[in-house]
Amino acid sequence: MSDCSEHENTSLPSSGIGIPRLNNFDAPAFEQAVSDMLKACGIAPDVEHMGRTAQRVRELWQKRLLGGYDLDPASALGEGFADHRRDMVVVRGIAVHGVCPHHLVPFRGIAHVAYLPGGRLHGFGRIARLVDAIGHRFTYQEWMTRDVAEALMQHGMARGAACVVEAEQLCLLLGEDRRGDERVITQSFTGEFETSDQLRNEFLRAIGSVRRND
Repeated sequence: MSDCSEHENTSLPSSGIGIPRLNNFDAPAFEQAVSDMLKACGIAPDVEHMGRTAQRVRELWQKRLLGGYDLDPASALGEGFADHRRDMVVVRGIAVHGVCPHHLVPFRGIAHVAYLPGGRLHGFGRIARLVDAIGHRFTYQEWMTRDVAEALMQHGMARGAACVVEAEQLCLLLGEDRRGDERVITQSFTGEFETSDQLRNEFLRAIGSVRRND
């Protein structure tokens, strides 16, 4: 079994999202660390084809893999606009990724998100942006899934929120004797979704996880 699922007695910080960042991203130090890693692997960092590798890796990590640290979830979602409608809103297939804190390799997949408006509606792109702000960090898939649902409750004034994430965990796929097609599915339900079987089933049908009994 991959130890990606063995969370070593760690717990989600109550005041933050994912593994907290204590200082700002240090670009020069990161590039130096990449060069040092290449040297430790026996590779000259300035050899042909790798002269700009440290810079490329830094840009990828700073802007994409860990870009969520520079996004505030509340600001990413925005205030939305006042509306009396209370019908379920579902956004399927949001591309998502995070970085496993154990092996420092990414996991990637899709997130399905729903909320029950509690007086405000939010742009669909804003919901995807919220997922980016929460997912693009050092985090666990389980944490990310719960954080998205709770953020919609906290910042979006939702009566209920749901999130399902299906992802490939690279640290799992790189393990010994793996077939390469393993997927991890995590679910989180808050508010009215947590207390209503009907609402949960409607959401799961909407994203194709439950077959209708026709």
